[in-house]
Amino acid sequence: MSAATDSRAEAAKLARLLGLEGPESLAYLQQVPASELRDYRDAVTELLYDDHRAQLQRTADAARLLPARTLAAIGEHALGPLICARLTGLLDPDRAVEISRHFSIDFLAQLAAELDPRRAVEVVTAMPGGQVLDIALAMATHGEHVAMGRFVAHLDSDTLAACIAQLTDEDMLRVGFVLEGKQRLDEMFELVGVERTQRMIDGAESMGLSEEALDLLDHLTPRQRKQLHRHASS
Repeated sequence: MSAATDSRAEAAKLARLLGLEGPESLAYLQQVPASELRDYRDAVTELLYDDHRAQLQRTADAARLLPARTLAAIGEHALGPLICARLTGLLDPDRAVEISRHFSIDFLAQLAAELDPRRAVEVVTAMPGGQVLDIALAMATHGEHVAMGRFVAHLDSDTLAACIAQLTDEDMLRVGFVLEGKQRLDEMFELVGVERTQRMIDGAESMGLSEEALDLLDHLTPRQRKQLHRHASS
């Protein structure tokens, strides 16, 4: 990946965190080294999650007193996705999963878009695969590809495979570009398969995603690139 491409991906993540309209709003930052943008994004995340932490913790502690269905109704209709996202990591994981069963999928998609999964790993990994798939599809519909990229590292292989099978080629290119860490791109390639990967790359220009396709190719292993070359030549 070129330095400019790396910085563009990080600018997209920062724009989503700040609630801005797309990475273009931070185009002037694409000359800043990606590592500096990543450090700044982490610092902003810490600030957002630490703000009013004591009050949020008291709210999370009080969640033990009410039925899960009631808490879900309060969360969805009164607190909203942002506050619920901040509360998620403060709840007992089993309790958080229980409450999530009473949220609508659309609300869960909005909540997930505001959540830093690193602060709620046990909650994310405990959620049923079918529910995660439904949330992923709803997030894709809302164009929340940056947020989706934060979750890939925390999904088990079966759930990841189910999501890949249902997401479009455009979704896959967009998520892969902003993946939080690229460690699972090898596994994603194996799940997508050579034929579909080639189709994604061939169709990238028409979708305006040429840079995303080049980034994908850049992160494949030499063996995987050879597989693609053999497929394209056959």
